[in-house]
Amino acid sequence: MTDSVETEDQAVESAREIVSHAMKDATFDDLVKKPRRVSSFSVSVPNDDGSVSPRRLRFRAISPKEYDELLAAHPPTPKQKNDGAFYNPDTFPPALIAAVSYVPKLTVAQATELYHHPDWSPGETGELFMQAGNVCNAGLSVPFSAGD
Repeated sequence: MTDSVETEDQAVESAREIVSHAMKDATFDDLVKKPRRVSSFSVSVPNDDGSVSPRRLRFRAISPKEYDELLAAHPPTPKQKNDGAFYNPDTFPPALIAAVSYVPKLTVAQATELYHHPDWSPGETGELFMQAGNVCNAGLSVPFSAGD
């Protein structure tokens, strides 16, 4: 078992070396042409016949300035702030979901309705909010090697 793990690790390292040698260095022009991050995920929804099918949603990142302005527009109430909140947990999540929704494009009213809908569990609404935050806050995919 140990030999196969070492072999897999060696294969991964070899693949990294091949990719790092084949990869070109980025230029400023390359970086400014990079499109905003888009992520997709699915939710299960009921069909007319009672069966359940996945439906894809797509979120597109907003800029850092847009994110900061949105966060500032949804400050916590005094009680929420006293409890340690940095934003209003009732209004910021649906506002962010609406801001990043791409397919389908949701209004703040629609995102708020989903976020507070009695048929959506806290885990499901939390997943929407987490996906919205991740599309905006995930880092660049920058591989680093020991030689860098």
